[in-house]
Amino acid sequence: MNRRSLVVLLAALSAAVALCACTSHAQPGPSPSSTPQIGCAPGAHSAALTAQSLGAILPSSARMPSYVRGKIAIRYAGAGTEPEIAQAMTRVRARILSAQTPSGYAIYSIPDSSDPNAVAAALRGTRGIAEARPLEARYPQAGIIPNDADFGTASQLLVGPQLTPVQWDMYVIDMPDAWTVTEGLPTVLIAVLDTGYDPNNIDVCQKVVGSAVFDLGGGAQDFGASLQDIQGHGTNVSGIAASSTNNVTRYAGVGWNIQLLEVRIFPQPTPRDPNPGASNFDIAAGIKWAVANGANVINLSVGSPGTCDTAEGNAIAAAVAAGVTVVVASGNESASSVDTPGDCPFAITVGASALNDSVTPPVEKIAHYSNYGTGLALVAPGGDPPNASSTDYLQWITNNWSTTALKFPGTGVFIAGTSQAAPHVAGVAALMVSKRPGITPGQIKLILQQHVDDICSGCAQEGAGRLNAFKALSNT
Repeated sequence: MNRRSLVVLLAALSAAVALCACTSHAQPGPSPSSTPQIGCAPGAHSAALTAQSLGAILPSSARMPSYVRGKIAIRYAGAGTEPEIAQAMTRVRARILSAQTPSGYAIYSIPDSSDPNAVAAALRGTRGIAEARPLEARYPQAGIIPNDADFGTASQLLVGPQLTPVQWDMYVIDMPDAWTVTEGLPTVLIAVLDTGYDPNNIDVCQKVVGSAVFDLGGGAQDFGASLQDIQGHGTNVSGIAASSTNNVTRYAGVGWNIQLLEVRIFPQPTPRDPNPGASNFDIAAGIKWAVANGANVINLSVGSPGTCDTAEGNAIAAAVAAGVTVVVASGNESASSVDTPGDCPFAITVGASALNDSVTPPVEKIAHYSNYGTGLALVAPGGDPPNASSTDYLQWITNNWSTTALKFPGTGVFIAGTSQAAPHVAGVAALMVSKRPGITPGQIKLILQQHVDDICSGCAQEGAGRLNAFKALSNT
């Protein structure tokens, strides 16, 4: 790492002047209860962070339901009007939600208390039903968080613990030097398929140029639904990938000038279902929407244990064939196999690295929770705190959050997980597209893997190695 260039860049960042008003950059979106918003809400927050409690935010996906609650998918053998179908649906207390969806399945509601897999099994063999299946659930790959942050200085990486703000992740992948190669082009787009974004967060909302919602289960676009992020995960991932940078406010994002497409694929949480899963069909439809709307890179910080589903696998393959790079988180179960859809062919699947700052200077390691195995391309910073009460900045990833999050609402957080590792790679991929328009997803993956840093003597848990943005861009 070039220490001198780090100091020069930090001086430039600290010298940046007044924030531009959000409404002068992007047209304000409508209220959260109306149609999907693009850009910033009027009066988007640019104030300093407020202190928040410590604690867990999202459980491991391994402990979450494998199937979307309260819904099943049906593929008819004929017109779907056979009396046996109606009789069977009455027996399982299922009601039609959507007879025709882009996935080719009809979506039925079932009681929340019913096991979707058991209901689907009970319907198989019914005259007029060719296939009955549950909707496979995917989850944000996030860990535990408290709240606070800022960019910090390179010297803070030389000692630990650090109780003052520092985005150590940007230093270890050598973003300050990488930005001297390119700061990216605003015509290059990263699509973040996640929990939505917060139009009140000025670091993220100024980057959003398009948005959509796919949360109905069967792959249909939910027109009129809000993009509002009331979990926080999507806003955080978006900030790591492409937060407004060099604007004085809070955080830098990897994709300095890169813009964002936001696709909410997770249903909004409710008291009965505070951590709803995203349907595999909605993820596939979101991927297709992102490709159709000009995405150059897609970030999927989602997944669950399992194997590649046809819907997601085909959508990822089609995106890559169209020249769109797809980056996926490997999962947080400490497993020797990556979660799906990270196991789908053509994805760039990313595990998490961290710092061990019990020694001076701190040394890099693989995060204990990070999944690995066949399909893992490389690792990137994800953090690895020993417990939720830690306030050591070198143990977390710190970046944006949602002011409307149900847990710890605010503009920034501490957070850890492979969800945070993936957008570092997505951001670098977008910078590579900026430097070399026309570069293919296969070339991006090869360059990323060939120009990494070895942090564990070639252990399987790091894939090809840890992301180095400067090396990757210099060799693009």
